Amino acid sequence: MKVLTLILAAAARYALSQSFEPADFNITEVLLKNGVDTSVLTEPSALTERNVYTGCFKACNILSFLFHPDVIVDGITEGSTEYADFNKAYWSQQQELVRPHCIFYPENAQNITTLISISRFSGCPFAVKSGGHAAFANASNIEGGVTVAFAKMKGLKLSADKKSVDVQPGNVWHDVYSALEKDSLAVVGGRVSPIGVGGLTTGGGISFFANEFGWACDNVESYEVVTASAKIITATPTSYSDLYWALRGGGNNFGIVTSLKLRTFPLGKMWGGDRIFLEPQFPATIDAFINLGNNAAKDPKAAQILSFVVQGGSKFASAQLEYAEPNANASIFSEWNAITPAVDNITIRTLPELTDKLAETSPNGLRQSYWAQTVKLDRDLLTFILNAFFEESAKLADVIDLLNPLSFQVITVPQMQKMQQNGGNALGLDPEQGPLLLINPAPQWTDAADDERVNRFVDTLFKRTAVEAEKRGLASRYIYMNYASRYQDVIASYGHSNKVKLKRIARKYDPDRVFQKLQPGYFKLDGAPASL
Repeated sequence: MKVLTLILAAAARYALSQSFEPADFNITEVLLKNGVDTSVLTEPSALTERNVYTGCFKACNILSFLFHPDVIVDGITEGSTEYADFNKAYWSQQQELVRPHCIFYPENAQNITTLISISRFSGCPFAVKSGGHAAFANASNIEGGVTVAFAKMKGLKLSADKKSVDVQPGNVWHDVYSALEKDSLAVVGGRVSPIGVGGLTTGGGISFFANEFGWACDNVESYEVVTASAKIITATPTSYSDLYWALRGGGNNFGIVTSLKLRTFPLGKMWGGDRIFLEPQFPATIDAFINLGNNAAKDPKAAQILSFVVQGGSKFASAQLEYAEPNANASIFSEWNAITPAVDNITIRTLPELTDKLAETSPNGLRQSYWAQTVKLDRDLLTFILNAFFEESAKLADVIDLLNPLSFQVITVPQMQKMQQNGGNALGLDPEQGPLLLINPAPQWTDAADDERVNRFVDTLFKRTAVEAEKRGLASRYIYMNYASRYQDVIASYGHSNKVKLKRIARKYDPDRVFQKLQPGYFKLDGAPASL
């Protein structure tokens, strides 16, 4: 009986995986339907056996034939500086140095169905670029493959009732906020203007407005998605609801999102900016930060980030404070306002102005490393982490051009409560376990020879933090995808049951594992992208 049960369970799992893409799915038929002469491509074979170089050479050639001039082929496009200019637009130097065989600029979701089909047929891997703000190579640019750039998919359409806006993934958050500002509207999205809409949202998406509305992924009414079998579908809480759930934090593992319907809300000007504090004021800033995090429910219009920086032997703190109204005296900030800053850059601003201001601190072209860790919110543990950070960062004093910030944020109870709407998201965060302290070291430097030292510094800091948090009963497993390093297993941090569920959904919509094998960059369902 036990053996029969196992057999039936396996059969059920197989049937589920085949329920969306039929077992007799034919890539050639899709290509022919899309106007592709498949005789110019190699015959399909097992993904692992294909010659990637040959496949990408042919894939880029056929894309160039079909979509000229919207394809740039490395070393072939005559007299063009577009290839070099494209790579220079990436935020991190690690991504800038990646050389795709070609760059494809689709204009609509139908073009994406052709790209996926050609990739499956040829075995040529691809990456997808929305804003290009990831910190490590091959996240949204791919060596030797096809990089899909959404620069020509920047549609943005406000609904007739102005309660939602359809946004294509070529937009960055500055585009969205600026377009909605004239109607005194906003959406829950990123806090740094050049970050892309697509990557931030599918990774979760912390916002100035998170306490009031939840994260960006919790405010998506629907996703238009191109699946592995080249179908264009719309995932909502009631249609393809499992895929809708998975896209709320599951990253690029299920399909290519070609449009998002974002819920809008009224917004005028805001109070916000940053204040700089010197070392004698550190204890007071930590108190204000902890207390606001614990009391977020009292006024969900408030947001904060507390960062500590070591530069040139000096230490200082920066508090990024925002309030979703033009009110400089909100009582929720009374403790912060009682601390006299060394520099005060807070004023009344528009949302686009605030996000532009934050972008000034993080220019393109540097070596970058982002890491994420969470523990339960606790003042003494935060102080321990900060002291450990100062101790470990002192060992990097000789790293040239190093800027070494450590930022703290609170994943508040109101945020986690709002995550439960529309069936919940994939992140595995429980309001009963909050609030959490989100730790984000983000070193920047210029010499690739220092990569290992800098990354080992953060790894050591996190190991010390994990041991101390466990000792104090304040440990948390969650890793925020949009801050995580390539050495971290993000999906596992969502919890065993959520990982199992995400893998089941991926099998259903992508039984051939296209988005695991042919879109190999960023955070996949099994394991970290790299080991240190």
